[in-house]
Amino acid sequence: MIYSEPTKVIRGTKVVIDGKIQPATLIIKDGVLVDIKDYDFELPADWVVLADYDENSEMVIMGGLVDSHVHVNEPGRTEWEGFVTATSAAAAGGVTTIIDMPLNSAPVTTSYENLLAKIESMQGKLRVDVGLLGGIIPNNAHEINRMVRDGGVVGFKSFLVHSGIDEFPHVGEADIQMAMTYMSDLKEDGVVMMFHAEIGEPIDEACERLKQENADPKEYNTFLQSRPRESENIAIDRIIDLSKKNNVNTHIVHLSSSDAIQALHQAAHDGVPITAETTFHYLFFESENVPYGNTLYKCCPPVRESENKDLLWKALEKGDINIVVSDHSPCTVNLKLLDEGDFMKAWGGICSLQLGLSIVWTEAKKRDIPLTKLSEWMCDAPAKLVNINDQKGSIKIGRDADFVIWNPNHKYTVSQETMMVKNKFSPYNRFELYGRVHQTILRGNLIYTDGDQSVDQILGKRVVPTRIHTRPTYPEPYLPNIQLLNSLDKKSFSDCLSLLFEPAPPLADRLYSSRPFTSFKDLVDQATSIIAKLAADEQLEVINAHPRIGVNANDIKQISSLSFKEQGCDKDGADISAVDEIYAALDELNQKYESKYGFKFVTFVNGRSKSDIIPIFKERLESSTKEKELSLGLSEMMLIANSRLNKLCQ
Repeated sequence: MIYSEPTKVIRGTKVVIDGKIQPATLIIKDGVLVDIKDYDFELPADWVVLADYDENSEMVIMGGLVDSHVHVNEPGRTEWEGFVTATSAAAAGGVTTIIDMPLNSAPVTTSYENLLAKIESMQGKLRVDVGLLGGIIPNNAHEINRMVRDGGVVGFKSFLVHSGIDEFPHVGEADIQMAMTYMSDLKEDGVVMMFHAEIGEPIDEACERLKQENADPKEYNTFLQSRPRESENIAIDRIIDLSKKNNVNTHIVHLSSSDAIQALHQAAHDGVPITAETTFHYLFFESENVPYGNTLYKCCPPVRESENKDLLWKALEKGDINIVVSDHSPCTVNLKLLDEGDFMKAWGGICSLQLGLSIVWTEAKKRDIPLTKLSEWMCDAPAKLVNINDQKGSIKIGRDADFVIWNPNHKYTVSQETMMVKNKFSPYNRFELYGRVHQTILRGNLIYTDGDQSVDQILGKRVVPTRIHTRPTYPEPYLPNIQLLNSLDKKSFSDCLSLLFEPAPPLADRLYSSRPFTSFKDLVDQATSIIAKLAADEQLEVINAHPRIGVNANDIKQISSLSFKEQGCDKDGADISAVDEIYAALDELNQKYESKYGFKFVTFVNGRSKSDIIPIFKERLESSTKEKELSLGLSEMMLIANSRLNKLCQ
C-alpha cells in the first residue's frame, strides 16, 4: 500500500491501552494506527497533530466504541430511522462502528437478495462504519452460506418470540437446529447466531391473566408482569442446549433477567460457545421508577427491578456478561402512544445510540468501576463478537485509527433536542449524566466535535470480517492494511495473498517468513525475488496454482472472484452457451499447452477478450521453449499481481 496521506498524531496523558490509562502518542498512517510512542516523543515537522492533551487536561482517549446492536430500519422504514441519522448519532456518541439488525427494515435481511437491497441503501450515507447481520427465520437456512461467503454478513439474528414485525417470524427448535447444521460448515468463519431469548407461552399466559384481572395498562408493573423472567430463562436454557449440542457460536442479545446469569456462567465453564450482552437501559433504569403512562420506557424484554439491575452489574464485573450495547430500536412518535400511555399496545424500543458512553459511565462511576472496563465492554468485546476485532475495538497497532476523546468528569443534562437520531424522543431526556464526548475520530479523520451539531462527512464504509473480505471468492474483496497483514496467522495471511496471486506453499511459506512488510508493493517485490530463486519444481507448483484461462465461468468463480472478473465472466456475453466455439478452442489449447510444457498457460489478459487470447495462445505453443514459457508465465503472474494491487488499493 502506498501511503497517500501525511502521518497524523493524537497524543495525550490519559490514553486507555491494554486496560490501563497511560501517556502516549498514537501514530496514524492512512487511517491505521501504526505505532504507539511515549507522550514526549519528538514529532517530525511534517506530521499533523489532530489532538494533544497534556497532564492538565481531563480528556481521556479511548478506542472508538462498537455498538453491535442497532436497528437502522433502512430501507423501507426510514421514517423510523435511517443510515444518515443513525450514523450521525453514533458519531456524536463516540461510536465509530455499528452493527445493523436484520429486521424493521423492508425488506428484512433474511435472504441474499434482500441483503443486496440493504447494501444498496447504505451507499453515500455512512458517517461511521457499519456491519450487517442476516436474519434467520423459518425455512431460510439455505440462505446462510451465501449470505456469509458472498454477502459478508457478520452474523445472524433470530427471535424465539414474535418479533413485532410479521415478515420476520420467530423460529422454533427445529428451525434453529436446521440453521445450526448449516452454520457448522462455517465454523472456520466464526459466525455467530444471536437470539432474542424469550418464548411465547409464559408471556401469553401472563397477558391472559392480566386481562382477566383488568390490570391498568398505564401502570408499568402491568407490562413488567406481562413479560415474566420465566420467558427469558427457559429460552436461554434452550439456546444453551442447542449451542452445546451443535458446537455453534451463540449469543444472547439484550439480557434482562438476572435469573439466567447462573445458567450462562455454568455454560461458559462447561465450554459451551455462548456469550451474552446487556443494554444501557437495563443498567440505568429501574422498573419501580418508571413514570405512569410514559411509554418511552417500553422495551422487550422489559426494564426490571432495581435488585435485578444490581445483579446485572455484578455479572458484568464478574465477566458472566461481557458486552454492553444500545439496542437502539427507534420508531415514529405516534407508535409510542404517548397520549394513551398504554404500555401493552405501544411499540417497544428505546432511543439511546448517542448517549451510551455517558449512561454506562454514570452508573459505573457510582460503583467505583474503572473507566477502562468500558473499553472492554463497549469496544473490544462487541468487535470480537462479530469477528472484526482485528480491525476495530480498543487501541492496538494494526487496527483502524478509531478513537473517542471524552471527559469523564463533565456532568451535563440530556436534551433530546440535540440528539441526531431521526425521532428525537427518549426516556433519558433531562437526566443528568457524567462523561461527555468531546471528539470522535474515524480512521484518522475527525468526524465529530462537541458543540458542532453537523456530522456531514461521508467517511463510513461497510465493514466485514477480515477472513471474509480476503477470501478469493468474496465478490468485492479488498486488502487489509499492511500492519494487520503482518499480524495475521499463517492461514489468514495466505488467504490475503490469494487476492494477489493464488499462492502455492513454496511462495506463501517464504513470504510468511519474510514479514513484516512495509507496504504491499514491498510484498509483491519480495514475491518476485522469491519466485526467481525457487527450484524448478517449486516454480511449477506456483504457476500451476493459477486458474486456467477459459474454463467454465462457474468453476472460475469458485476459485477466485478476481479471476472471474479479469476473464470477463461477469460481463454480458460471458454466457458459455453464447461462446461455445471460443471455449472449446481454449479448452483444446489448454490441453495442448499443458501436454507440451507441463504447466498452465498464464497471460495478463488486461481487458482483452477471450477471442483475442487465442492467437497469443497459438503463437506461444508454436514458437517457444519450456524454459522461456515458464519464465514468461511467472512474469505474467506478477503483472497480474501488480494490476490487482493497483485495483485493490484504490
